Amino acid sequence: MVQLLIRLTAPPGRLQQTIQALRSVMSPAPPERGEAGAHISSDVGDGNVLYYAEDWPDVEGLNEHLRSLRFGRMLALMETAAEAPSLEFRFVSDIKGLDYVAEVREAVHRADDE
Repeated sequence: MVQLLIRLTAPPGRLQQTIQALRSVMSPAPPERGEAGAHISSDVGDGNVLYYAEDWPDVEGLNEHLRSLRFGRMLALMETAAEAPSLEFRFVSDIKGLDYVAEVREAVHRADDE
């Protein structure tokens, strides 16, 4: 899995317009080739800071997306940010959930019993 993460500060007085612009470049439903999903969130400490994330199951789908007109619009939107935005690609090799917590906690309890 590959995660695309963008941190963007909306220009003063343009928070709602920036959110709408981000929504306009989000994946249409149904998701494009292999895209797992996208979402927007805000920073609770600074309401003008927005986070945009997309999850891709493979690099090929992400690379195709990076060449798209839709991603070109995202780059143009990033240029309007009040502060320099950040963009990261996180290459995730493994994802675990509560089953991992249970496994670790169980191992601790077994060690305590010995």
